[in-house]
Amino acid sequence: MRRRFFLQSATSAAVVALTGCGGGGGGGTVAATGTDSAYTPPAAAPVAGTQQPLSATATPSAAAAYPFGARLDKYAAGIAPSQSAESMDTLLKTQYSAWKAARIVDASSIVAGGYAVLFSNSSYMTVSEGMGYGMLLAALFAGHDPQAQQLFDGLLAVVRARPAYAVIPFDPNGKYLNEWRINANGTSGGEGWSAMDGDLDIAMALLMADRQWGSSGTWNYLQEGKNTIEALKTWSMNPDGSTRGLPSAKNNRTSDYMIGHFRAFAAATGDKLWDKAVDKAYKLLNRMQTVYSPVGLMPDFVMNTDNDDGAQPSTGYIGDGNDKEGYFWWNACRNPWRFSSDFVLSGDTRFQQITGRMIDFFQSSSKGDPANIGMGYALDGTILMGGNFPGGNSAAYHGPICAGACVDARFQGFLDTMWNWNATHLTTGYYDSEIQLLSMAVASGNWWSTAKR
Repeated sequence: MRRRFFLQSATSAAVVALTGCGGGGGGGTVAATGTDSAYTPPAAAPVAGTQQPLSATATPSAAAAYPFGARLDKYAAGIAPSQSAESMDTLLKTQYSAWKAARIVDASSIVAGGYAVLFSNSSYMTVSEGMGYGMLLAALFAGHDPQAQQLFDGLLAVVRARPAYAVIPFDPNGKYLNEWRINANGTSGGEGWSAMDGDLDIAMALLMADRQWGSSGTWNYLQEGKNTIEALKTWSMNPDGSTRGLPSAKNNRTSDYMIGHFRAFAAATGDKLWDKAVDKAYKLLNRMQTVYSPVGLMPDFVMNTDNDDGAQPSTGYIGDGNDKEGYFWWNACRNPWRFSSDFVLSGDTRFQQITGRMIDFFQSSSKGDPANIGMGYALDGTILMGGNFPGGNSAAYHGPICAGACVDARFQGFLDTMWNWNATHLTTGYYDSEIQLLSMAVASGNWWSTAKR
């Protein structure tokens, strides 16, 4: 993976500072003071995660209430690729199986029956972001995968066995957040801090699991989901609905504006904070696009988020610890997928507008050719060609752009082209593969939510 992680802190009692990039592109570490020195991370056996298939003799998953390909919730808005639903489903089922074979590893060194989504750097077993992606995919492909619930429960067991222990002295709800990185031997690799993107997806996946399998089995998915939602509220959210992170609660990351998740959280809890989060995200995104990007892009990170009229792109080194935080980079590349996945279900035209601006740019600047889409852009639309990240092709960009093209009929030809590119450039590499597969699920009509319609 080509980016660092953004860690969250919610209290001035935790004095934290980014101290570098751990894992060769795997994440920033934090140095903390003011923590309870008597608190220690959970123990783990020194056995590295190894690729091992799920047991063929294990108890099959409970019957799936929303089997993959059923399309029980018809999209409220948007368009689909011209390819047949059957052909798209066949492709995605095959790719899901390939992804699972490549990225799911045994994590019984952490907890019996545990599984993890294998990270790209061999020094680490997994990161919370990957665990969230894996749980979403397991819930989504239930009905196709007879072991989906076994996989989901194994991932969840690891998530709960590795809580964000550095958070707990400041907020007891930290036990429902996941430590953002785990070493290859199963021990703590992130000093006990959390990363919001992983926890958001974990919470959403738990709500989906409740709808998919019910909550009367080994895990009460609904209650676990509500627990993580409450922890996110108290640790990672501001009262005005903005997300918060290090080193200031007034900084945040645009890829954490998971609008559809916020709606599902509001439906599950009745908490109006999540409605405020939707509105706040729109204000910040609209400002980034209309004030700072003549081509409709947005940065990885935003500063001064407490002021709707003063928020601005990061000037660098406030989140992931690099000088590209004010660019459309390896965090913001996910945004067309995130916002499109909300629009097709909610029909909220604000996020059709936000997504459409990005897709207009990618379609026009590439002349409709996916090969011309780069990896990273300045907000004026210049492809980032220098340094370690030259322009080129990546499923982490092309997958979300495909999903984003679903928001308006004017993109039909571009959507078909983007689908075909992704269908012929499938990958099982970490980050790219999960983002691509989830984006293509959205584009194919297979995404669903627990939010009220």
